[in-house]
Amino acid sequence: MMRLKRNKKRLWANKHLGFIIAIMAVCSIFYYLPVIGGLAGWTDFQNSMNGLHDLYGIDFLGLVFFAPVIYAAYALGVIPAILSALVAMLVLLPHAILIDTYPNALFKPTAFVIILSAVGAVVAMLQKSEQQHRERMREMKCLYHIGKAAEECESVEGFLTKAVTIIPQAMQEPADTSVRINFHGQSYESPGFQKSLSRISEHLMVGGSAMGVVEIYSNRSNPYLKKRNHLTKTLAERIGGAIRQLELEQSLQGYYVQLEDEVDDRTRDLEQVQEKLIRSERLAAVGELASGVGHELRNPLNVIRNCAYLLNMSLAEKEDGEALETLQVLDKQIDIANKIVTDLLDFTRITPPTQARIDLNSLVRESLSWVAVPEKATVNNNLNGHSLHIHTDAEQIGRVFTNIIANAFQSMNGKGGRLDIEGGSKAGEAWVSFRDDGCGIPAENLEKVFEPLFTTKPKGIGLGLAISRRLVEQNGGKIEVASQKGQGTTFTIKLPLEKRR
Repeated sequence: MMRLKRNKKRLWANKHLGFIIAIMAVCSIFYYLPVIGGLAGWTDFQNSMNGLHDLYGIDFLGLVFFAPVIYAAYALGVIPAILSALVAMLVLLPHAILIDTYPNALFKPTAFVIILSAVGAVVAMLQKSEQQHRERMREMKCLYHIGKAAEECESVEGFLTKAVTIIPQAMQEPADTSVRINFHGQSYESPGFQKSLSRISEHLMVGGSAMGVVEIYSNRSNPYLKKRNHLTKTLAERIGGAIRQLELEQSLQGYYVQLEDEVDDRTRDLEQVQEKLIRSERLAAVGELASGVGHELRNPLNVIRNCAYLLNMSLAEKEDGEALETLQVLDKQIDIANKIVTDLLDFTRITPPTQARIDLNSLVRESLSWVAVPEKATVNNNLNGHSLHIHTDAEQIGRVFTNIIANAFQSMNGKGGRLDIEGGSKAGEAWVSFRDDGCGIPAENLEKVFEPLFTTKPKGIGLGLAISRRLVEQNGGKIEVASQKGQGTTFTIKLPLEKRR
C-alpha cells in the first residue's frame, strides 16, 4: 500500500514535469520562429518576427518563457522554477551568441534568467501562502465541525465516532489520513483505518487527567505530518473539553432525573400521608358518631325484640298466621338494625390483631362456609394447590373474606352468577382474589368504595369495606379492587407470607 502511494506521487510529479518540458519546447520553437522562417526562405516573415526581439528595447518573444517558469513555481515550488529559468537561459544562449548582433549580447539572457527566477520565486511563495491559507481554513472548519458535533451529540461515544470522521478533512490529503482515538480503553477509528509509519499522537486531557490519546496516521512523509503537530494539540484540547462538557451534561441530566424521581416519591408520600390524615379525621368523626348512635340504638332494639318475642308467644296459641308472619318480618328487620349497630360499634373499637400461624386456604374455605350461597349462584374454589401459611389474625381476616363473599352474592341481584376464588404467592406475599360476574362498580366509584359511609346498595350504611380495609392493613396487608360495570368485580387481598427461619 505504501509503495502504491509513492508510485502515485511519482506519477503526479512526472505529470507536471512533462507539462513543463512540453511548454518549454513550444516556447523554444516560438522564440526561434524568425530563424525557422529564414531557413524556409520566408524573408518578410523573418524580418517582421525579428522586430519582436527588440521592440522598444524589449525581447517580446523571450517573454513566452515566463509560462514554463510560472507553471513550475505554482506546481512544484521555488527550486523547479529556478531550474526552469536556467533551462530557458540555455535556450536563449544560442540566439544571443550566434544571431544577436548587439554588443554584450550575453548580458540579455543572464538578466532575463534573473528576472524569470525572481518571478518564479514570487509565484512559488504566493502559491505556498495560498496553500497555507487553505490549510488554516481546513483546520478552522475542522475545529468548527468538532464543536458542532459536541453540541449535537448526546453521548461521548457518539461524539468520538463523529470526531474521527471529521479530523481527516483537516489534512491536505484526507484519503491518506487515518485517525484513532483511545478513550477509557475503547478505540474509535476513522472509516478505512490503516496504520502507517508516519504517525503523531497527543494525550487526551479531560478534567486535567490523561484519559486517552489522539493518533493521526498519514501515508505521506513524516515531515509533512509533523507540521500538523500544532493541529493535533489543538484538536486534543478541543476534544477533551467537549468530552468534559458532555460528561458534565450527562451527569447533570442524571441529577435532574434523580431529582425528578425524588420529587415524585416525596409527592406520592405526601399524598399518601394527606390521604391517611383525611381518612383518620373522617374515621374519627364517624367513630365518635357511631359510638354514640350505636349505644343509643342498642337498648330500644332489645326492647322491640323482647316485645316481639312476647307477642309471638301469645299469638302462637291463637294460630294467627298473618300476625305471625308480620312478627317474623319484624324480627328480621331487628336483625338488620342490630347488624348496622354492630358494624358501627365494630368500626369504632377494632382491636389490635392477635396474630398466629394459619393456613390461608383453610381460612378461605372456612369463611365461605359462614355465608349462605344463593340457589342460583355457583362457587368455583380454585385453592387446591399447596398450602400458604401466614401470620395473621384469623378472626379479623375471616371477617374480611366473609364480607367480600357476601358482597359478591349481593351484586348478583338474585339472578344467579359465579364466584371464582383463586390464590397464590409472589414476591413474599400470599394473595387471594374473589371475582364475581355481578353488576360491577362504575369507574367513578372505584376510589370511594373503601370510604366510610359510602354505599351504592339500597341496604347498609357503607362500613363493610371500610372495616375490611382497616383489618387488612393492620395485619400488614393490602386490599385491591378492579371492576367494570356490568361485567363484575375482583377483590384481591395480599398478606405477607410466613418468613422461613
